[in-house]
Amino acid sequence: MSPERQAAVPGGAGRAKAYAIRLDATQTGMMLGAVTWVLGSLAILRDRGHASGDESLHELADKLEPTLEQLVLELGGTRAAAGINPEREAVVDAAYAQVREAFETWVSVTAADTVQVALEQRMGHVDTTEGGTSPEDAG
Repeated sequence: MSPERQAAVPGGAGRAKAYAIRLDATQTGMMLGAVTWVLGSLAILRDRGHASGDESLHELADKLEPTLEQLVLELGGTRAAAGINPEREAVVDAAYAQVREAFETWVSVTAADTVQVALEQRMGHVDTTEGGTSPEDAG
């Protein structure tokens, strides 16, 4: 049996060994936000892959998403097991919101960068097809 498997736990034969991690409310919210950020990034990659015809981006998302979604479920289960405490849940939600806001800012910034690059590439193409010089030739 591989060292990554545990057979000594009742009902755990063949299951992967589990790591234990203790997170406070802020850390839980941050972890949820970080994992959600990655899931959002993978969704963007999938869309880009479809738009560009690069199926490897879609395959990457398909490969990683199930494990990340399971992690979100585990964190949700941990929150539920800790009991309903409105004050603690407010801390979790506030920490999650901070990460979500950072992600939304990142999406806006990278979207603006992507538009800028696309416009520069398009203008370079227009210049070359109209007999002008491309930006690469001008430099």
